[in-house]
Amino acid sequence: MARPGDDEHGYGRGQGDDVQVDVQVRGGRAGRRRRAAAGAAALAALLAGTTGTTAGPAAAAGPSHGRSVVTVDPVDVTPHVMDGAVMSVVQVGRTVYAAGTFTRVRQALDGPDLARRGLVAFDAETGRIDTSFDARLTGPLKSIDTDGTHLFVGGSFGGVDGRTTQRRVAKLTLAGHLAPGQPAVPGSQVNEVVVRGDRVYLGGKFTTVGAHVRKGLAAVSATTGAVLPEVAVPFEGTYNGGGSGIIRMDVAPDGRRLVAVGNFVEVAGAPREQVAVLELPATGAAALSSWGTLRFSHALNPGCSVDHDAWVRDVDFAPDGSYFVVTTSGAFGGGARAGTLCDTVSRWEGRATRGGQQPTWVAYTGGDTVYGVSATGAAVYVGGHFRWFDNPFQGGQAGPGAIPREGLAALDPLNGLPLPWDPGRARGVGAEALHATRTGLWVGSDTTRIGQPWQTRSRIAYLPLAGGTTVPATPASTLPGDVLRVTSTGALQRRALGADGRPAGAASAVPGEGLAWTQVRGAFLVGGTLYYGHTSGRMYARSFDRATGRVGPAHEVDLRTDLDVPSKPAKIPFPLEKLSGASFDPATHRLYYTVPGDARLFYRYFTPLGHVVGAQTFVAEGAPDMTRAAGLLVAGGRLLWGSSADGALRAAPFAAGRVTGPAVVVDADRSWNLRQLLR
Repeated sequence: MARPGDDEHGYGRGQGDDVQVDVQVRGGRAGRRRRAAAGAAALAALLAGTTGTTAGPAAAAGPSHGRSVVTVDPVDVTPHVMDGAVMSVVQVGRTVYAAGTFTRVRQALDGPDLARRGLVAFDAETGRIDTSFDARLTGPLKSIDTDGTHLFVGGSFGGVDGRTTQRRVAKLTLAGHLAPGQPAVPGSQVNEVVVRGDRVYLGGKFTTVGAHVRKGLAAVSATTGAVLPEVAVPFEGTYNGGGSGIIRMDVAPDGRRLVAVGNFVEVAGAPREQVAVLELPATGAAALSSWGTLRFSHALNPGCSVDHDAWVRDVDFAPDGSYFVVTTSGAFGGGARAGTLCDTVSRWEGRATRGGQQPTWVAYTGGDTVYGVSATGAAVYVGGHFRWFDNPFQGGQAGPGAIPREGLAALDPLNGLPLPWDPGRARGVGAEALHATRTGLWVGSDTTRIGQPWQTRSRIAYLPLAGGTTVPATPASTLPGDVLRVTSTGALQRRALGADGRPAGAASAVPGEGLAWTQVRGAFLVGGTLYYGHTSGRMYARSFDRATGRVGPAHEVDLRTDLDVPSKPAKIPFPLEKLSGASFDPATHRLYYTVPGDARLFYRYFTPLGHVVGAQTFVAEGAPDMTRAAGLLVAGGRLLWGSSADGALRAAPFAAGRVTGPAVVVDADRSWNLRQLLR
């Protein structure tokens, strides 16, 4: 059993063919936290303007946090949930509603218990529990959502407010009473409630809602509660036995797509194992999308546990609907080498429409479950009982590349690598409720410790954007423009290239200072930072002045591969000492590189914030023969490289991580036998 502080990290798998290897650069823990000021006055300023959902077609859409990541320091005034777990959170104005399996809450940790079964309301600014709010539920809740005027709750409860006629789903006033227009009653448990405009989507294990046959999914009117005929898509079959149905789901911000995860193998008569996407037209009936994937199938995941009915756990759309993220349980299952998706986080493009979909990336924990997920633009926050991320090669312990993250992590949306954000959380079963507001992130779980250092926040905590981190923008490398090149003799030169990659002038010398370029391998620039491999096999980062070539002090990038034996020398399978070229692509957060004598174009994921190099090695699709590449650059929609064979400069069209056309010689003057090519 891991001690408090041990974390778990998973890693992203791209669509390219993955090759051997393993490696990771540790981002390190975030700097020591700055405590947020306690009390109502400070929180009033902090949470000003915070709202949950509002009425309209994007009612339950998560807000974008821009480029900001929340602090690791939870606010001090939240109340305490004393048992069970918080499973879902929503905020309306300054009132927070937490739903779950609990029965007791406290205003202060040393205060008296207040009976609240499955639902509690409190003030976001002061943390004060609303003692007048008591829905008197007779069982646990799994989900809560709102249209800004009412609350819609789902679970396995048998009554509300003293009435047993309303079961498993209910519409409440913001004061906690049954409201007019109650939803039709499902025949079995409701796991998820999502509100979009006048539609309330219900997902669960039911086969009927009211008098209507609805298998796993239904929609009712938010106004009247009547079952809507437009949503009648059946979810059927079981993945590993148990009860069929939806575990979690989300609807895109524009209301036009629904993604569901659960224990099913067939949707609308078509095969869909554990994950399915529906089209929700503005008018007319909901229908199964042609979107499909086999990556969650039995056939491609033979190593995943059969002890779970299904091992998918949660799903969330990005604020702009461009992608969604799926979390899973289900054991190590062989990890990246087997290509399994159990115990992972994976990103899927939200506007894709065809079958045979592959994840943009997969983040591996090394065999620990991930539950809640909230995508905010700057980060993909996940909660579970994991101990590491970027741990694709080892189950149950830290393997090559593993980065500690205990119970909470923030992943790079472009590649799934962990950001430096690392508050830590007592692991327990996991954090299932991650709810982003405009000013921060609510975390609902089954444990009592969170933050850096540990603080007691019993089962509910709020991490504000104030005091957090800004993720620096990584500018794209464009053309036309000047490139820097290092010749075979180690001289630093500048040369202009046109939009097509062809030279637009003669080379000129750049002074350069403080770096022996003959010992550099695979250099690349990210903003004002120069990264490079060294003949020693190590990797370094330095500040870099593009005008003069002057460099700052060297800082080694951590590529440790054995966290359990810190004194053990790293044996890096990343051949830094012999790279013939390297370049960073800001659009995908990938580090492309070439190795002498090898025809392939390789890449690893790389996240500049934290200097994190991914553990896995991939091969780019469609690349030409790179055996004699000498210097490499991704810029202006092109892949450019020099040659140690004929000294020519070549270019090929390059987009979304793929070479999309043939290579052509753009300069044959034999001066492009390079050590480095930089933009």
